[in-house]
Amino acid sequence: MLTPDEASQLLTEYGNGAAWTQHCIAVADAAVKVGARLGPRRAVDLDFLRSAALLHDIGRYVTHDPVRHGVEGYALLTKLGHEEEAHVCASHILFGLDAAEAERFGLPARDFLPRSTEERLVPLVDYLIETDVPTTLDLRFSSLRERNAENPFFLSRLERAYHSAGSFMAEIDGLIGDPVEAIVASVATAARLNQVGDEPGERP
Repeated sequence: MLTPDEASQLLTEYGNGAAWTQHCIAVADAAVKVGARLGPRRAVDLDFLRSAALLHDIGRYVTHDPVRHGVEGYALLTKLGHEEEAHVCASHILFGLDAAEAERFGLPARDFLPRSTEERLVPLVDYLIETDVPTTLDLRFSSLRERNAENPFFLSRLERAYHSAGSFMAEIDGLIGDPVEAIVASVATAARLNQVGDEPGERP
């Protein structure tokens, strides 16, 4: 698996300063914070979590399509030999794709589902940060519905993704004793205040 420094270098190389890379950094920071809070209750590999979160959207160097950016990220990281991080690129889409959905978009015909706590934290926190601004699960999914109104496949799977993310978030809320949304908001807001001069770009 990649170290966080190696993942950061890949994000810099392929992101080339694009605004979407700030989203990846914000997701990584917040995911690690949530993962650290889980530590007393559940073992979490924080290094892998950071690396996977940094690279979950790396396919945006090719496309901002809501599904295909995950496919492109999977293809890139697989080619580079980073299978675990590649799986996260594909499985964070809609909180997981089944074999038929994966094959439809050119992935191997098998399930791409988030399996571990780390792999599930990446899409959950991803849904709680729009661009680099913290949000709630309900507001994020409302935004996704609005922005993808002309994408029938994506819309048809959003409700399933919403329930998967909401169920996992409730589980983590119970383990931590504090709302995940509040933890993500505090980290993402602090990170955003430290950024200056970002260019506008496609919203992840």
